[in-house]
Amino acid sequence: MGIILTSDKRKCPEIANLEVVNVKTIRQYEGNTNVKALICSRDVARVCQHMNIPNLKVIQLFSAGFDNIDPELLQSKGIHLCNAANVYNVGMAEFVVYAMLMHAKRYNHSIKNRRLRPFRNYHYLTELSDKTVGILGAGNIGGQIAKRLEAFDMHVLGYDLHTDDRPHFEKIYNETHLQEFLGRCDYLVNCMPLFKSTEGMLCKKWFDLMKSTVTIVNVGRKKIINDKDFIAFLKSHKDATAVLDMFEKVPNPLTNPYRRLSNVLVLPGVTAISREIDKKLSVLIGENMKRLQSGEPLLNQIV
Repeated sequence: MGIILTSDKRKCPEIANLEVVNVKTIRQYEGNTNVKALICSRDVARVCQHMNIPNLKVIQLFSAGFDNIDPELLQSKGIHLCNAANVYNVGMAEFVVYAMLMHAKRYNHSIKNRRLRPFRNYHYLTELSDKTVGILGAGNIGGQIAKRLEAFDMHVLGYDLHTDDRPHFEKIYNETHLQEFLGRCDYLVNCMPLFKSTEGMLCKKWFDLMKSTVTIVNVGRKKIINDKDFIAFLKSHKDATAVLDMFEKVPNPLTNPYRRLSNVLVLPGVTAISREIDKKLSVLIGENMKRLQSGEPLLNQIV
C-alpha cells in the first residue's frame, strides 16, 4: 500500500508498519512518492496541506473539527480529508451532563461534608428538571447532549448558524433572536465548532444578555470565547459559575486567571476521552485504510 504516516501510533493499533511524524519531522517527507496516507492531529495536517507529497491520497484526522485546514486546497491536490465525526458525541454528551449535575448538586460544597448530619443546611442543592439549557451548536455533539438533557425534563434550546429544526430541541435560535435565547438560559453549553464566524463569539455582547446566575459549560474550542470578557463577567457575577474543559494543557493554577476564580471549575481535558472513544476511533481508522486500499468510498469524507 505504500507508507502510512501517523502522529500518534497508539490511536492506530490495527495498522501495521506505521511511520511516526510530528509537525517538524513530517517535512522530511516533502516530495516522497511512497506516502499514501496520513493519520494525524490537526496540527500535523495544517503543515502537511502546504507540502508536496505527490501520491498522498487521504488525510484522516483524529478530531471531528478541521479548523485552519483548507479542504479546497487538499481537493486541488487530489487528497481526501476525513474527520472523526460521531466518534466523540456520546462521551462528550455524558461529560456535559456530569458537569451540570456537579453544579446542581454542589459537589464542590458537599464533598467537604463527609459525615452525615441530618440538620445540615443543604438548601443550595438544585434539580435540572424544569431548568432551561441552551446548547451552542445543534450538530452531532449538540444533538446527543440535547437527547440526554431532554430526559431530565429540561427545556432544551439550541443556537445554530445553519439549522432551525433538530430532534430533542424545543426551539433553535440564531443571532437574530440572541437576546431572547440567552435571557432564557439557566445553563449554557458550548460545543460550537470553530470557524472564522465563531471565533471570539462569546464576548461581552453575549455575557451582558445572560442571567447573573447562569452556569456555563464549555467543551468547545477555547478560541470561541473572548477570555478578557469572560473573566470580567465571572468576576463581576459571583453567582454565575463555569465548568471549563477547553484547555489542551492543564492551566497553571498560579498564573491562569480561570484557575484563580472560585466560581470556575477547570477540568483537565478529559471530555473527549474514554475507552469506547478509543475503540471507535481505531475502528474508523482501520476501516478507512481498508477502503483506501480497495478503492471504496471513505467514511466521514469532507472532500
